[in-house]
Amino acid sequence: MNTIRFKFKRDERLRFISHLDQQRLFQRAFRRAGLPMAHSNGFNPHPRLSFALAMSVGLTSDAEYGEVILTEAVDLKDFVKQLNGALPQGLSVTEAWEERGKAPSLSASLTDSVFAVKAELAREMSDGELTAILQAYLAQDEIILNKRNKKGKLVAKNIRPFIKNIEVVSAACQAELNLSLAYIDQQSVKPELVLQTVNDTQGEIFVIDPTLRLHRRALNLEQF
Repeated sequence: MNTIRFKFKRDERLRFISHLDQQRLFQRAFRRAGLPMAHSNGFNPHPRLSFALAMSVGLTSDAEYGEVILTEAVDLKDFVKQLNGALPQGLSVTEAWEERGKAPSLSASLTDSVFAVKAELAREMSDGELTAILQAYLAQDEIILNKRNKKGKLVAKNIRPFIKNIEVVSAACQAELNLSLAYIDQQSVKPELVLQTVNDTQGEIFVIDPTLRLHRRALNLEQF
């Protein structure tokens, strides 16, 4: 068995597909590329293919990670070339490496991510004004997000430890931000929920609707 981890990106052409559909695209691409995926045991065997995170609908990214177990060793350059030749436009693998030994799972290895955010503003403001608002937001010791659990009950959670930084790139026409988020015990917080808590604590600042655009610029893994 040969464990290969790979980094891939998704652009605008496939931003509206679901995570499940994306999984199926990769599974078909492995078959078309002739790459020998291992399968689980049992009555309903599944390809031994997994991903660090489920990509939400509408998200584009330069940095996503997957892991596959192959039944035979393959050259890593051939792996990337063959898989990219079988993937649809909008998905592409940028690098691959062999994982040796007993390493933590991809999801357990996540440390932080950086998003480029584009959001409409509820009112006109300068770069300096928006920066001051976000600095006041980040100065809070606690930022409480009220979120419903699986039973439908509202649960209050302090999301301040997950928010590393928010940088204003521009406030002209719309807000353009760099948002850095941490992963703690394999948990983080969605960027749109961070913006919602800005509105909750600082007044109506961002318009949170389908015009919100999120692009993951970086997703970092701890090195073991």
